[in-house]
Amino acid sequence: MDVGKQMLTEKLKNLELPPMPQVAARVMQIDESQISVSAEQIKNIVQADLALSTKILKLANSAFYARGNRINNLSQAIALLGFKTVKGLSLLVSAASIIPKKGNFKIMKELWMRSVLSALIAKIIAERVGKDKVKDEVFMVGLLRQIGKSILANQFAEEYAICFQMSGDAGDEEKLHQLENMKWQFTSADASAFAMKTWNFPSELVDSSDVLRYKISDALQLEKEQPLVMPVILAEYIVLISGYTESFKPDQKLKDKLLTEFKQICPVYQIDDVKQKYYLEDLRQVIKQDSFYSFCGELFSD
Repeated sequence: MDVGKQMLTEKLKNLELPPMPQVAARVMQIDESQISVSAEQIKNIVQADLALSTKILKLANSAFYARGNRINNLSQAIALLGFKTVKGLSLLVSAASIIPKKGNFKIMKELWMRSVLSALIAKIIAERVGKDKVKDEVFMVGLLRQIGKSILANQFAEEYAICFQMSGDAGDEEKLHQLENMKWQFTSADASAFAMKTWNFPSELVDSSDVLRYKISDALQLEKEQPLVMPVILAEYIVLISGYTESFKPDQKLKDKLLTEFKQICPVYQIDDVKQKYYLEDLRQVIKQDSFYSFCGELFSD
């Protein structure tokens, strides 16, 4: 390890990482190579926690998942949605408890909803661009790759609130990282990678936190190297540009900057003006009317 990385690691060791919930840790360790065994394992893990299984079923019955099918139990959820989707919903519910809530609650909830919505939209994009087989992995990347922001906002509530505000409510990620570096000599992206390594998350999740959307110079190459990440990057832009959350209101200068960056990477999936309109305008109304949206907000308030 070079001196710079060693110094960074030493600084990151001072972070107060929330403990990984037992259920999430066990779910992450399930071997997916034998689907029938994996499905039985996740059912046994989840059904032992009544509150968790109840929340998963509530999410599973939202329009985005059930799609007209009433799901009454975990076995049915696994049969209709598949093991990987139920695994993703298990981690979504668990992630709400990973995210600490001692800091500025308004900021913490805003960051949580951005991650949840980015994960959902990234999954929808994955389905539409031929990545159906990895859509649930894409969902998990979207949910967790920005967790470092919440960790810093929790541990350094007052200081982070200033960084958050000065970077357009963290909408200008380049500015946010500059401010974080000045204050702590590391960024929230560094904190995300450190936390996920500490929690023994898969390498594709850890590596996703190293991708800085404002530094993407070759989107096609990134797509080849990290195929789970580009749908998430697009989704993060969509959430910010269209104001999917209640409190994020970017000024015109920041909105134009985000829109320019978004349009530069759209060609990777041939997302033309019509498709852009769907993601930026039409899909927003569908998502905000669905029970998935409101229930994710309730999860964070529990």
